[in-house]
Amino acid sequence: MDLERARYIASGRGRAALAALPPDLSSLGPVQLSARLRGAFPPFEAAALAEQISLAAKARERFGEDLGLLLTPDGLEMMTHPAVARRRAGRLAALGSPVVDLTCGLGGDLLQCTALGLPAIGLERDPVTATLAAANLPRAHVIRGIAESPPIQIAGSSLFIDPSRRSAAGRRFDPAAFSPPWDVALRLLDQARTGAMKAPPGIDHRHLPPHGEVEFLQLGRSMREATVWVGEGATPGLRRAVLLPADVTLDSSAPEAPATCVPVGSFVYDPESCVTRAGLVRHLAARLGAHMLDPQVAYLTSGVPAFDPLCATFEVLDVLSFSIARLKSRLRERAWAPDEVRRRAFPVEPAELQRLIGRLPGEPVTLLCTTLDARRTVIVARRRKQIAQGDRQ
Repeated sequence: MDLERARYIASGRGRAALAALPPDLSSLGPVQLSARLRGAFPPFEAAALAEQISLAAKARERFGEDLGLLLTPDGLEMMTHPAVARRRAGRLAALGSPVVDLTCGLGGDLLQCTALGLPAIGLERDPVTATLAAANLPRAHVIRGIAESPPIQIAGSSLFIDPSRRSAAGRRFDPAAFSPPWDVALRLLDQARTGAMKAPPGIDHRHLPPHGEVEFLQLGRSMREATVWVGEGATPGLRRAVLLPADVTLDSSAPEAPATCVPVGSFVYDPESCVTRAGLVRHLAARLGAHMLDPQVAYLTSGVPAFDPLCATFEVLDVLSFSIARLKSRLRERAWAPDEVRRRAFPVEPAELQRLIGRLPGEPVTLLCTTLDARRTVIVARRRKQIAQGDRQ
């Protein structure tokens, strides 16, 4: 998107035109949509409106809700999920300080802060993005500038930074190559009353500041981000797993199970990714009353069932040393049909193992593939779910 198009779509005339369009336009294909709009608008305006309709539809598909924002393709790609942004805004609101977002983008994060009544300033270097952000954030002040040298006072504020991990060459994985670079962003955070920085969920723990608190956030089955918190309201060294939308949490202050390992029991638990990324497997084991199976494997086990949103619970049906022939024979013998394959510390991809096994008739089961005491092992299991009190007969 160029600046001329951004100024039109952010203008009162452009926004009024967009708001007046019938909602069914989003179901049209590109050719039909273009033809429909060109019948009512000049070509330049029709193209701008068509782009916003298409992007809004992609946003609804991606986030499951209508954001009501003006968008760009890159801005939508980098935008924080609203559920994650809302949780962070709630934590910032508890502090009550004005929020300064040094990497404002289209304003998705600040929008959730202003919805809670927080004074907010957004800094954005790109003129197109800043133009749309100003329209998206009527209750915030958006200014042009770069995060590395913010033209505003940040002391006493709640500072948020989402370093860009993309360049013309593609995604960047080295934090030193982020924009702003990781060390620069950390120095900026330390200047504020409190600071929060968005990081990739797979960030190497050696990059995390010892004086920071880190939350690993997962939405449904999808890991979304790690958030580094420093300053007021942050607990140095604390690690927290967060599962949304229920906002179930576990942190490193919780009791931790012993490191001793036991054989496979009657039940096995597969922790959610936020737990493993936060390094809280043994903390979850203590909460479940479970034990480790292997020091290098996150699967847990116990003799009685336990249930927690932070893990999947499986009832063990069989345990066998891995070979394709042995596994297929046992599945046929017991009339079991694997409809789910999970793996931890196992060399074969789930899809490849399903292909090697082929289609089998029988009772659906889950294969938990792993390495225990240096031996490739397959645990055949049945998923168990807790029965809600109201569902009991």
